[in-house]
Amino acid sequence: MEENLDIKKEKKVSFSPYDIFVGHLIEKICLAIIHWGTYLILFTPLIISTKFFFPFVSPKSIYFMALAEIIFAAYVFLAISFPKYRPRFNSLLLALILFLSVSVVSSILGVNLSESFWSKYERMGGLLTWFHLFIFFIVASSVFQKKDWLRIFGISIAVAVSVNIVNILTIKGIGPLVSRGFEARGGSTIGNSSFLGSHLIFNVFLALYLFLIKTKKIKIFLGLIFVFLTIALYFSTARAATISFAVGIILLFYLKLICLEKGKLRIAGILLLIVSSIGGLVIILSSVQEGNIIQKVMIDKFSLGDRARTLVWQTGWNGIKERPWLGWGPENFNIVFTKNFDSRIFLSEIYGGDIWYDRAHNIVVDTLATTGIIGFTFYLGIFVSAFYILWKRRLSGQVDFLTAGLFSAILFAYFLQNLTVFDMISSYMMFFLILGFIGSIASQGSADSKEKSVSLKIWALPIVLVLFAFSFFYFVIQPVRANNYLIGAFGSSDYKSRIDLYKKSLETSPLGRFQVAETAAYRDAMKYSQREIAEQVPSEVQKAEFEFISQALEKNIKDAPLLFSSYLALGKVYNLYGRIDPSKFERAEQVLEKAVEISPGNQQAYWVLAQTKLFQGKFEEAILLAEKAVDLEPRVERSNIILIQIAAIVRDMTGNNDLLIKEINKVLQFNPAWATDVQMVLEQQVQ
Repeated sequence: MEENLDIKKEKKVSFSPYDIFVGHLIEKICLAIIHWGTYLILFTPLIISTKFFFPFVSPKSIYFMALAEIIFAAYVFLAISFPKYRPRFNSLLLALILFLSVSVVSSILGVNLSESFWSKYERMGGLLTWFHLFIFFIVASSVFQKKDWLRIFGISIAVAVSVNIVNILTIKGIGPLVSRGFEARGGSTIGNSSFLGSHLIFNVFLALYLFLIKTKKIKIFLGLIFVFLTIALYFSTARAATISFAVGIILLFYLKLICLEKGKLRIAGILLLIVSSIGGLVIILSSVQEGNIIQKVMIDKFSLGDRARTLVWQTGWNGIKERPWLGWGPENFNIVFTKNFDSRIFLSEIYGGDIWYDRAHNIVVDTLATTGIIGFTFYLGIFVSAFYILWKRRLSGQVDFLTAGLFSAILFAYFLQNLTVFDMISSYMMFFLILGFIGSIASQGSADSKEKSVSLKIWALPIVLVLFAFSFFYFVIQPVRANNYLIGAFGSSDYKSRIDLYKKSLETSPLGRFQVAETAAYRDAMKYSQREIAEQVPSEVQKAEFEFISQALEKNIKDAPLLFSSYLALGKVYNLYGRIDPSKFERAEQVLEKAVEISPGNQQAYWVLAQTKLFQGKFEEAILLAEKAVDLEPRVERSNIILIQIAAIVRDMTGNNDLLIKEINKVLQFNPAWATDVQMVLEQQVQ
């Protein structure tokens, strides 16, 4: 009996020369696809295209997802046939699975599942992107060895150098971005200086890592690259990334002291780390409190964001208290922001003038608001598990101090800078690349990591290819097609063609569909608010556009009942539509009253609803709404000027000049400096 078992076992692992040859060939092909696909992924920060809506964002994300799917398809077939490439279970893999699982549950139970999964062209940060980042991690952590990682890091650094050379050329007024008219954006090919800093922070550390481990032959070259990237980071105006990098270097120094054998230096390192941690925590907590001297220094001296973010963080905190455990769902911070809108944010001289936020600009607030306490706990678990792996391997002697210390510093610096900024695909990609490296460290020394057995599953190839084709078509090709239709609509001068292209875009892919409808409203419907344009376009043409856009926005608010931006856009569209079809004013009133209910602190809804009341002849209600907008924050000049405009219209319609005089006196008594603007409003009204 035992002999028969031995024979069966021997047959299981025996292969013909043909099997060995085919297996070796397939392994080489799959590995080549994975390696070259990964190298190409590292070029994501360089991808821009004016043929895409948000040319610095969506093409990068779609490019990354396309390559991630290609390498994952190759990996799946490789892992099926070659056990040594299969994922090794470890705490980091568990942490990522748990966080993604909670994010899925949060999305399902949240307020806008479609947005949570697909996101929008401007951000591309939904579950779809996270799933692609996760499969990128699986491949990277399961396939690459040390020599592969050194090559990958080298390519990543080369890309960072290229991005910053383009940035220097752009600043000097030359280069590809200048020729395309993008020189005013900043941030090189990444499109924003903060996002550029987020990408740089990883690569400066990686340059330092390679400099410290490489031989003398290329040490000088790597040293020059490190210096160049460090200088580039400093002059990038990404202050959060610059300071976080400096803190990361200090942390690395403290860790080095702690790891020394000499007792006094080790104690000094521990004490310095404790004191610095307490001091840093005090600074962070103080910086989020309005009027605090530390906040003033952080914003004014170090340019770490703006004062508006303290208001945004407060609205986020209010949202967290409403849904503490699982949050509002990924990509739904905009709903939290508008629901808890702080009227002071319209004070542009204090808070900068930006009144729309779909990110908290703080990873703690953002994650708590969108995935709740449970999601944030597992998000922190990603970092904790990474640190655990690094230092466990360090204590067992499997990695050196430099690897454990420097990659801990990278993760810490990355988290720290995200207290004032947020991620885009360029930094997400680098974050998961580092996690993949740490995951590969966790797989070293596994019992079966050197398993040489092979069991070719040719039957699996068509299954993998079919699943890949479905995924690639639905998640890559269709979004590209939808984008092309959208760009075509933007460039079309024929209204029928434009409407048809918008419809095709909405029908082709759910990506950014809420944003598409709102964009159509502001790009196309709002132009008719200019009387000279409205008079030149036939009413049937206007009606066709209003009808399509209003129905698209109606679908938005049906599918996302708390999406204030769509209510506001729809109310504005119906106000314009009402000039052709007065029956639309009633629906405008309903929509805008709901907008006020959703975001009671937001002056915009009161302004537009007051306009609706004017069109309906409800003058007293219009005045009351305009006064309510002023009462929300009397220091906002725009609210006061709108009140004067409405009072002037009411005077012209009813002859009630006393009301206008009363409102003018009230406004000028509050702030005499507004007299010139008030006079301009009155002169325009006379005209």
